[in-house]
Amino acid sequence: MENFSNQIKNIFSKSKTDRVYILGKGASLGKIDKSQLKDGVVININDSERFYSGDIALVHSLWAYQSIKENGFKANFYISDKLMPDSTNSLQVKYFPDTYETAESYRFSVHGDELFISDFLFLSAIRLGIVMAKELNKKLDLYFLGFDFGSDPNSNSTVIEDFSGHSQQYRDAVLSTQEDTFIRIKSYIETNVPSVNLIHVGRKPYSDLSIGLFNQGNFANYAEHKTNNELYLAIKDKMAEGIPVIVAELTNNHIGDEKRLRTMIRMAKDEGADIIKVQRRDVDTFYSEEELAAPYKSPFGTTLGDYRHAVELTDDLFKVLIDECRKNEIFWFTSVLDKNSYEYILQFNLPLIKLPSTISNHRNYLKHVAETFDGDIVISTGFTDKEYEKFVLNEFTVNNRLLYLLQCTSSYPAPPDACNIAVIRHYNEIRNKNFPNIIPGYSSHDVGALASQMAISAGALMIEKHVKLGNLDWVHFDGVALDLTKGELRHFVEEIKKATIICGKKEKKIHGKEHHKYKPNNNSN
Repeated sequence: MENFSNQIKNIFSKSKTDRVYILGKGASLGKIDKSQLKDGVVININDSERFYSGDIALVHSLWAYQSIKENGFKANFYISDKLMPDSTNSLQVKYFPDTYETAESYRFSVHGDELFISDFLFLSAIRLGIVMAKELNKKLDLYFLGFDFGSDPNSNSTVIEDFSGHSQQYRDAVLSTQEDTFIRIKSYIETNVPSVNLIHVGRKPYSDLSIGLFNQGNFANYAEHKTNNELYLAIKDKMAEGIPVIVAELTNNHIGDEKRLRTMIRMAKDEGADIIKVQRRDVDTFYSEEELAAPYKSPFGTTLGDYRHAVELTDDLFKVLIDECRKNEIFWFTSVLDKNSYEYILQFNLPLIKLPSTISNHRNYLKHVAETFDGDIVISTGFTDKEYEKFVLNEFTVNNRLLYLLQCTSSYPAPPDACNIAVIRHYNEIRNKNFPNIIPGYSSHDVGALASQMAISAGALMIEKHVKLGNLDWVHFDGVALDLTKGELRHFVEEIKKATIICGKKEKKIHGKEHHKYKPNNNSN
């Protein structure tokens, strides 16, 4: 046993990094750039070596053994409760069946020096990582790749054929149990096991890193990430090329929860958003005393005031917002709904802020922002008419700033006959005549992507869409928000990209796919 333990220790010692990549078999594994796996220890679960043969494979089920045998035993070392062929480097260990119903069960999984094989092999991989972290006296990052815990409704692909022989219904039931166990053990380790980090790569609510950032090798130092101002310059460059940008409007759907906020940022970035937008309001002055005292049941209390105070971004949550957006390299800005919020936001030196439709009649405040803010401004024009347009053009088209005018209908959801996409063409006409710094856009409160696609054809360069992370029965219902957990933002982004491609460029020229149907001949006139 000691000889085998030394072999395993040597495998970990040779790694160029402190990263351990644990490979499952979910469809998302097919999106992983294999070149990113070369600098760490790779642990295969079951027959995932069919995708990428790693340093160590954990094997339990007979079907997995048969699949690996058929594939040729390509991992460097095997750990199993089964007796492996003499031709392989392997270690036979004890099998412990899964009974993960109590905290004691989780403690058993992660504490102790003995390696074991479990029905849920990711638990065996975690134990192996913890043991090796102790042996090497260093902290290890355990990256879980391809752990989708179920079929992806947005993907029909299968990375590795399933040889288990189980029905889809049975597999889904097992995977659901595994997912619950993974979430619980991850939470337990975050609090009780400082020697390892469990990092789930994917687009689950509990994911720590998107596949896109993983493929970019985005494990770099925080200092190496672009600043928010640098990211905004890239946004402006993109629009200058005629490419629309998509704003994921979080509203208060983060409900003041750090993990939820981080998850929404990661998922929005992963699903194709260019920008994250949040909101800031000073609850005590924005609402009247009567409104704050109104009955409203939530986990935070019995009044609207209890709810509203709890779901606002605090000082600490703004730090979280900045940290997560920078790590994911996505630009962020905020709507500022009142003067106190505006004064608060100035500390972040944002190059862009938004004045939403809901405060279009707060003229003194709007004038104050116009006079004192040096950056660019987004203004939504819901529930306003030409009088407000004139006011905005008079007050905000100064200092050479960019002014984003977003056509908006203050109805949730906005019916098709209320979208008024033609207003965007009007904003383009204003831009071309007298106000070259105007950027037309669309704040979508309608259902689906059609109106936003038409907005692109009308010249919109900024499309804003609400997003949420599932539904909570005590949150103000957001019927127009795209659900990140269902891939709705990803689909929306794909539809916007289609519209952008179809619109093409303004310059009329011959396309490479064009040809004359008939050729001229001597009889032609």
